Amino acid sequence: MRHNTTLNTVKPTLERLEDRLQPSVLFGAGSSINILVTPLNSILADMQNARAKLATDFNNAVTLLGTNPNGDNVRTFVFPFGKAIADYQQILTDQAAIHLTVSTDQSFLQAVALAEAVAGDPTDFLILNFFKGSTFDPTTQLTNVQNQANQIVNDPTVLSEVSKQFFLRAPTTPGFDPTRDIVTIAGEVNKPTFGQ
Repeated sequence: MRHNTTLNTVKPTLERLEDRLQPSVLFGAGSSINILVTPLNSILADMQNARAKLATDFNNAVTLLGTNPNGDNVRTFVFPFGKAIADYQQILTDQAAIHLTVSTDQSFLQAVALAEAVAGDPTDFLILNFFKGSTFDPTTQLTNVQNQANQIVNDPTVLSEVSKQFFLRAPTTPGFDPTRDIVTIAGEVNKPTFGQ
């Protein structure tokens, strides 16, 4: 048997995955965070708009009801009062939508980071789990929107407006019933059951 020693062969080696540049879902111009935060900012803008409308409609309701409620001014009061209820309902619904979306987005990012870690790139997983809440954590963009939504709902002016008692009849009127003749904006809304 004869061996040819002049023949050169090269055994190919597989590229190591750790040496490749892996894309991150958390960083970069097209990162998932930027994509996920855009609709949240739209919901927050809608919430801020509803807050401004609440202030206007609340003031109109106060002005139209006046200090001496009677049938005529109660009838004119009902329209801005109803609009104020709708405004506050919108604020609460937007807040719940933001909470639900942030929670879903964080779960999505955690699942993607875990899948990347299993595939050999633990960078995003490490950031999400060991830098959570720090300035290095890009998901703080999501929680910042959530915190702004909470600030709107817990704003002392908003709380004062929605808890103000409107008397539809004077307490000295015969037949006055506080369960029927005293209303508040907060008492007329339905708190969302999602996102909390």
